Amino acid sequence: MNIPSSRLLFLHANGYPAGVYRAFLDLLATRWTVHAIDTIGTEAQHRPGHGWRRMRAQVMDCIDALPDGPLVLVGHSMGGYLAAMAAARLPQRVSQVVLIDSPMVLGWRATLVSAAKATGLTWKLGPAPVAARRRNHWASREEARAHLGSKDFVRRWAPGVLDDFVHAGLHEHPGGGVTLAIPRETERDVYATIAHRDALLAVRRLRARGTPVGFITGSHSEETRLAGREQNRRFWGANWVELPTGHLVPMEAPEACARAVLEMIERGGGQ
Repeated sequence: MNIPSSRLLFLHANGYPAGVYRAFLDLLATRWTVHAIDTIGTEAQHRPGHGWRRMRAQVMDCIDALPDGPLVLVGHSMGGYLAAMAAARLPQRVSQVVLIDSPMVLGWRATLVSAAKATGLTWKLGPAPVAARRRNHWASREEARAHLGSKDFVRRWAPGVLDDFVHAGLHEHPGGGVTLAIPRETERDVYATIAHRDALLAVRRLRARGTPVGFITGSHSEETRLAGREQNRRFWGANWVELPTGHLVPMEAPEACARAVLEMIERGGGQ
């Protein structure tokens, strides 16, 4: 086996700080030196906006700060888009990219999303307004655990992941109690400004350059369904890997997801 790099940078999904992925990242760390950005887009200079350019700059600054040498980028959902976008601009640093349930928005769906963004509908419809109304304060971590633990999607998480969210996904609130580590306003803005065309262009540039790019999805992922499951299956071809989960693949199946990532890296993204 000939792996050109032993260093990996992980980029988290919208609303889930890197610490929530502890179980998944610990498994990757048995084979790789793993780095992660704790929170993306939360500081004023990195807030989401057109093309997610400030968040991309945050990722690239982090890469610049790492020791020299080739680097594998792995990203979940939002993080997958950012991984591709940063890698496309850093051909000498990034040797491979793995996207976890970061489906490409293709064809007529891409046209619809672009039109919705241009007319401001993404701020009024879809996940952005839902995120803006998300509960963001609890009297204690215990209250937050009870509230979150009652959610169907959380019940699908592997043992220990809710504990990791309560620890890493919440911060002490200045007025007492706890609040979300990634503010709901940041989560809203990420959804409303989704960089779908930028991510697709980045993946195409990486392919043209010969950089391996792989894709891991959940067979029950609503996000991949909405983006077009069959279209994505054709787009990714041999680089498509499917696990029996929903969108939150590393939370629902951290061991299987880590194994799939490692296997994908070892075979060069399926290429």
